[in-house]
Amino acid sequence: MNILKSHLALYFLFGILYFLSICMDWTYLSYIAKPLFIGAISFYYFEESKKPVNYYNCTILALLFFSGVINLLEGYSYFIYVLFFNFLAYCILLFKLIKELSKMKLYKIEKASYLSILLTLIFLSCVLYISSFIVFDRSFELYKVILVYGFTLITLSFCAAFMYLVKFNQKNTYLILYTLNIIICELFYGIYHYYYKVPLLRFTSIFCYILSFYFLAHYFLKESNEQVKE
Repeated sequence: MNILKSHLALYFLFGILYFLSICMDWTYLSYIAKPLFIGAISFYYFEESKKPVNYYNCTILALLFFSGVINLLEGYSYFIYVLFFNFLAYCILLFKLIKELSKMKLYKIEKASYLSILLTLIFLSCVLYISSFIVFDRSFELYKVILVYGFTLITLSFCAAFMYLVKFNQKNTYLILYTLNIIICELFYGIYHYYYKVPLLRFTSIFCYILSFYFLAHYFLKESNEQVKE
């Protein structure tokens, strides 16, 4: 079997095992499967990248790996570390997007796209409101941290939506799918653990979390391919 296909196959295999371990409450299996599926998709990116590995992308994957492993403990005392590593990863990705957007010419945007961007902004603002003001009470110890974290995530999502509307291609499609998955993942995770425990919310959050790594890795690969062509 081709090594690239084997890494991708391992990602799906361990991703499915991790999802099943959550559904069936197999704690020890989740401790094994989660690091392995993140590691497998990371190695898939490293092997398939057609140019020297981007250190920003490697750092993002490493930070998400650390946050994922720490989150296995699912304790309140570890929650701040999960937020910290995710926050750093989102900030680096946001920095990359802002840098790319700064090179774009806004006059190329069609008028119809402005309405789409406005609707996207309204939708993301509603998501921020739900996650910050409804799920988490102001008396919550980490309320201000959650507010900053949520604002960063929504800003990242808005930049991704802007990129998608300005330049429709496969790379930006993977990017917008990644951000949609992490919004659902983060929102449902918060609702389940801190507001209303409905198993479906947790399972949906886990499914989107697993899928998000696939879209992120392929976004990085498409970005690498574009840079090689340039």
